[in-house]
Amino acid sequence: MSRETPQAAFDHAQAAMRRGDLFEVFACLDVNDLKRVAANAVALVLGARIDGADEEVRRICDEHRFPLDNLMSARQRVMQMPGREATSNQRDTMKRSLAAVSNLAAFLAALEGHSRRMSGGGSISMRLFQNETLTDVQVEGSRAWGTRIYGSESSDEVEFVQRKGQWYIKLIARPRV
Repeated sequence: MSRETPQAAFDHAQAAMRRGDLFEVFACLDVNDLKRVAANAVALVLGARIDGADEEVRRICDEHRFPLDNLMSARQRVMQMPGREATSNQRDTMKRSLAAVSNLAAFLAALEGHSRRMSGGGSISMRLFQNETLTDVQVEGSRAWGTRIYGSESSDEVEFVQRKGQWYIKLIARPRV
């Protein structure tokens, strides 16, 4: 399925979520949203641990070139010497670590799969895009907005960005200017 229009991107993500194909769902999301979700997913699989990660998490990180040891060191510093500097260092280390990952959607799908097998939950809802309708799509250059309607009276604005001819979904829409 292509993502040549915002509607096509939404339909692709919706069909992927119906199949439980998290890789394809994540492939439809804007890279900046992916980074936020991935940071949450890493934190979720690590929990409060500062001394290491389980074997599968380590394998996933190694496979996707996520420098887990750097992040674990930064987490240890926060626990040993809490404060603004250690917290900023941990946040920056997470950003650098995610930037090292060549395929963020695949990395995130692997982490989500692990998290769901281990705890039954993940960093995104499996109801995302389910039983939703996209309406009122307005395209302005390489950005677009629409309304996700779900439930009888529930809706959210959704934003799309176009990169290299493909549209991607931004889960958190910026205000239109």
